Amino acid sequence: MNATATQPTTETRTNGAKTPPAGMQDLGLRLGQAREFTMILPLKPGGAQNMRNRLKDYATSAVHLLDKVASVHDLRFVIFDNDTRLIFASTYDGGFEQYIKDFATIIPDYIDNEFQDCEGYPGVKSPEIWDYIARYQQEAIVFYSAYPDASVRQVWKGQRVLHAFDQLLDQAQS
Repeated sequence: MNATATQPTTETRTNGAKTPPAGMQDLGLRLGQAREFTMILPLKPGGAQNMRNRLKDYATSAVHLLDKVASVHDLRFVIFDNDTRLIFASTYDGGFEQYIKDFATIIPDYIDNEFQDCEGYPGVKSPEIWDYIARYQQEAIVFYSAYPDASVRQVWKGQRVLHAFDQLLDQAQS
């Protein structure tokens, strides 16, 4: 399967964030409906330790918030380069513009809290967010998705159906 770079899409589901500047391209690769998003960001002095402290319980505290967005397959924060830079990488469903707008309208305070230690971060609701993304987004050279045509919602539904089927089989055996 060949992943290719795509142009941003125009979507109208939410309108809380400004539209990206004309000509801005999403550098992320696409495979089926799945897209990758990667930014390499400079950290403020002391920002790496602040992020480690703040994100230490991320897996348990953030899940319910990220589930509200319902398009994020996975994400990760990686601090590197002697605590001076951060990689933020995620895989998501749908269009690039909507992905950013969902963060700006559904969980903006949470996103701003997570990126507050990045140099120059303007806030996800700021019109400058598009320039910030354009400055720091990087395109992957390889992108793979085990289920490129399944959305997050479809995966959740499949898990519910499998669980219900397993319960039915368990009841039939007893």
